[in-house]
Amino acid sequence: MRAASHLSADDVKNLMTQAVEMYLLGENERNIEGSDYDGKLYTEGKYELLGELGGQRFDADMDTIYGRDKSTFLVSEQSRGVGSTISRN
Repeated sequence: MRAASHLSADDVKNLMTQAVEMYLLGENERNIEGSDYDGKLYTEGKYELLGELGGQRFDADMDTIYGRDKSTFLVSEQSRGVGSTISRN
């Protein structure tokens, strides 16, 4: 929905992995840290739609080596361990 503009591909993957773990564990907030950022990843547990895609909304507020940045994205219920490489099942 809204991508952070100062993150590398590896940092984006790490951020998404953290969000999926939070979703699976039912966590609402987590401190996050990557190679070029640190901050807070959080959710209010709200379900949102983007066209035909829907899922729980996650927001990340970060301090990067380039300044403040923000990201907003959805984690789909289809990621509840079905075919996921980071499944807790």
